[in-house]
Amino acid sequence: MSTDTNLIAQFPTVQNSRVLDSLTKHKNITVSGAGNFSAKSFVVSDVLRFEKGIQKVLWVVNDVVEMEHVVRALQVWSDIDVFTHRIEKVDATNIRYAERDNMMERLEFSWLLGAASRGASNKKIIVATYADVLAELPDFDDVHERTIILEKDEKVDVNELFEDLIANGYENSSDARLEKGTYYKSGEVLTIFPLCSDYPIRITIGFEEIEDIQVYDQDEKADLGSIPKIEIVPAYYEGSGKSITDYFAKDVLVIEDELDLLDEYYEEWNESFDQMYGKMYSLGFVTFNEDDEGHQHLHYLSMLKYRGAYDLVNDLRDKKADEWRVLVLSKDSTELRNILDENNFVYHADVDRIGDASGVFVVDMDKEIVVPQAFQNPEIKLALVTDREISSIKEEKKKHFNQKAAFDFVTSLKPNDFVVHANHGIGQYLGLEKRTIDEVTREYLKIGYAENDKLFVPIDQADKVNKYIGADEAPPRLTRLGSAEWNTITKKVQKETEAIAKELLALYAERKSSKGFKFKDDTDLQQQFEEAFPYEETPGQIKAINDVKADMERDVPMDRLVCGDVGFGKTEVAMRAAFKAAMNGKQTAFVSPITILADQHYRSFMKRLDGFDLRVDVLSRFRTASEQKEILKKLSRGEIDVIIGTHRLLQKDIAFKDLGLVIIDEEQRFGVKQKEKLKELKKEVHMLTLTATPIPRTLNFALNKLRDISTITTPPPGRLPIITEVRRYSQGLIREAIMREMNRGGQVYFLHNRVQTIDSVAEKLQKLVPEAKFIVAHGKLGSSDLEERIVTFKDHKADVLVSSTIIENGIDLANANTLIVNNAERLGLAQLYQLRGRVGRGKKQAYAYFLYHGQRLKLDAKKRLRAIVEASELGSGFQIAMKDLEIRGAGDILGAKQHGAINVVGVSHFIRMLNKAVDDLKAGKVIREEEPEDVSIELPLTAYIPDTYIVNSKEKISAYQRMSAADTMEYLNEIRDDLVEDYGKMPTEVMNLFRMLELKILAKKAKLVSVKTEDLGMNKGKEVVLHMSGLVKPENIMSLLQHNAQWRIVGTRLRIAISELGMHWFDELRDSVKQLSQSIKKEAKPVEKDVQKSSKTE
Repeated sequence: MSTDTNLIAQFPTVQNSRVLDSLTKHKNITVSGAGNFSAKSFVVSDVLRFEKGIQKVLWVVNDVVEMEHVVRALQVWSDIDVFTHRIEKVDATNIRYAERDNMMERLEFSWLLGAASRGASNKKIIVATYADVLAELPDFDDVHERTIILEKDEKVDVNELFEDLIANGYENSSDARLEKGTYYKSGEVLTIFPLCSDYPIRITIGFEEIEDIQVYDQDEKADLGSIPKIEIVPAYYEGSGKSITDYFAKDVLVIEDELDLLDEYYEEWNESFDQMYGKMYSLGFVTFNEDDEGHQHLHYLSMLKYRGAYDLVNDLRDKKADEWRVLVLSKDSTELRNILDENNFVYHADVDRIGDASGVFVVDMDKEIVVPQAFQNPEIKLALVTDREISSIKEEKKKHFNQKAAFDFVTSLKPNDFVVHANHGIGQYLGLEKRTIDEVTREYLKIGYAENDKLFVPIDQADKVNKYIGADEAPPRLTRLGSAEWNTITKKVQKETEAIAKELLALYAERKSSKGFKFKDDTDLQQQFEEAFPYEETPGQIKAINDVKADMERDVPMDRLVCGDVGFGKTEVAMRAAFKAAMNGKQTAFVSPITILADQHYRSFMKRLDGFDLRVDVLSRFRTASEQKEILKKLSRGEIDVIIGTHRLLQKDIAFKDLGLVIIDEEQRFGVKQKEKLKELKKEVHMLTLTATPIPRTLNFALNKLRDISTITTPPPGRLPIITEVRRYSQGLIREAIMREMNRGGQVYFLHNRVQTIDSVAEKLQKLVPEAKFIVAHGKLGSSDLEERIVTFKDHKADVLVSSTIIENGIDLANANTLIVNNAERLGLAQLYQLRGRVGRGKKQAYAYFLYHGQRLKLDAKKRLRAIVEASELGSGFQIAMKDLEIRGAGDILGAKQHGAINVVGVSHFIRMLNKAVDDLKAGKVIREEEPEDVSIELPLTAYIPDTYIVNSKEKISAYQRMSAADTMEYLNEIRDDLVEDYGKMPTEVMNLFRMLELKILAKKAKLVSVKTEDLGMNKGKEVVLHMSGLVKPENIMSLLQHNAQWRIVGTRLRIAISELGMHWFDELRDSVKQLSQSIKKEAKPVEKDVQKSSKTE
């Protein structure tokens, strides 16, 4: 069955009864664990059906992106009317001096609030940001009184009407295309674009009587139908204004989203709403679990992406057997239904049968509806599955990794973020804006600069804009447009990046230019070893294994980073590489950051290699002096195939007979000097690095082509997301968590990262939970004592391990599935993420509690703890590294020396410049001034992504950035296929955008500066102008003229009238530019240069 709205109505009883009961009893409550905005919208829609005392809802969020998530989720779950509004932030100390646009936005918001609060009794939801609702607003009564109401067949004095319009702030437009707050008269037709209207209104007045009122679509130039009357809201006001608290009566529910993470508006918000709490309902969605009477903690979690049809069917079978209700929302469920039918899986195809019965319900959604985020709740046994989670049942496509785009776009962009434009400097992103010039509509990124200047960036140049992240948290200084300031800054930074690039390439180019050992193809024994793997490899694992083997089979030393979450199978990748090395007579050094982890890996290798006659040993402080001496002898004689150890392997007395492979595990725990020492063991050695959460320096190298990277993002089958809670320290919670884990036969990690007080904490815990046996472990213990305690815990002779962060990378125990972290606010995000990876390694549901002390957290701590809660989806390590970079700045991305450079241009642009310097040096290129960096395309073609195609602005910006960064037809076609798969058939505007981007790629190859049209004048139409760079030679132009002799040469421009290109002018233009690019390509000769020598001597 197909549906498009009001899914909540299919549930006859309340699904979130604890929230409803608490709201009815207390009126003002907080709720944690509500998950994503889809789950929150489900909760709100559910509660609103049964709480009859609420008629109006004000849902307040942090930004426009969150607003869009809420709105699109509510459209699926509920049929309640949803309204949104956005007031653009302006620098105005007094409202009456604010910009005209801003004033009109406030008037519209005032009208919306007033109409909703005083309107009919049917329920309404208003979604706005905290900044919007705290803005000073005009008095609704005054606005209402000055509103002009015109009705069909009403008598009207035209002169008085114009006077009223002018008095109300409406301006007469000289252009028939209207902006809001303007009007235009032609004959008997008055066209006006009122505030609070999506379209202009055409009013036909004959003999001082209104004959007709039509809604007019000025983009399509079409009437949309008659209406009986129109309300023309004023576009101007004066006065001190009102606050939002003046607009609501007692039947209102205010939803405060993540108020506990609010910083900028926190005090003002609390002060504004103190007076309201007695007369209205409030529901605060918070990240952190609270112990207040009016608090409820829910258990909404993210859904994992299915690895294939087998994984999907098994999970649905398990959930069905456990009496879950699973809703599968899809825009095209044909393939899914076929798979379920083939597996004899019984499901419901009728949404009306959801009710309270268990089972799987497959629901086809309307193509225009944006399917919300998936979620699951084990408490009420409900799951929402979407196309995203089932996408892998389709044949996986090989994705093209665009290195140029990789770093720029991993952090999301939202309004008011600071951004860097490659050519114009640091500004503030203000959102997307459509502009129509000469009947051609395009979309632009709007950026604000110093002195209130605005820059509109065409979407085909979106890749020039990326988020600003400085070396610290201080906000940057905005650039002045048109000044030489940015050019001066970038020239200075360019010299620094060139110096760094040479320094880096001196190390890496030496490795690339040297001849390493070329490993042979896999042996039969290697195949037997791999077939003995007791688990099913994940797709990410298989790709990482194949990448590593391919590197080893080349004669250039490998330097690959394998990034994957804890327990995702990185060790198996390492084992297969080590086995391959042994099959070729080479030794492997496996270097771990700490002794416990080295011992862990030793045991794992011994178990996995059992029966394959490989000689493995471990060198660490757990070995006696005599044992270490004997191991060193064996190593030098070649009697050990795989040596595992800590930094002990870096010491001078280590000698290998024939080292072929070095594996570094969890490299964020090593210092750069230690890693450089490791590389010096053998210049030709193959390097494999494993990490769960790459540090920014590692991330930088990997994403900028100085290293190769493989990511394992798919969890092993049966793995569940970890239920994560951030709570204020509570002895009751600690006891409850420990007892629950013990009652199901499990064990607990309790982390306290202060060695001085760890024993006293353990004593207090023993008194709190006398039923449990506690054992303490930390890095200050003697090696044998520490090992003994760890083994005691592993053997389940203790229930709770009270430890320092030594467990971060050291213990792999499937039976320990509850983690309690004390003073979590003191730990870094990467540490928190690594620690959480200690639990949830089996098929049991795991729990992680991050406890903080005090009443209020500092902003950085809030952001870190929020990020760890939000990253509940397995495989988030890569995103965690980027979030960590955002939170604490990028001062250490390359070292202290680059702190200033990163601050003045931002890390993303710094990396862009460094990337270019590295590319130029690697290619041996000397960039000439006349070579164009980018091509400007300005043609009479409406080209953009309509809101109806991609609703969410964050997703739309991401699409624009990927498209504009495409530098090959292959990559552009992959993006085109992705959009069709994700959003359906492309409208004409999007197809035009791809045509323009194809032309841009060809124009760049043709060494053109720009492709645009100019007016010929005298109504002769337009001509196309190709602006050539100095790299276009006469013989190239002759090739173009042979293709089409109508082109004219005028200086550095090639010109041709559009009419001379024919009916299909764009296709002919593309063919002409393609011809020019091909003639240039034929003449191009590769420049060879000794990169290694250059790096050392220049």
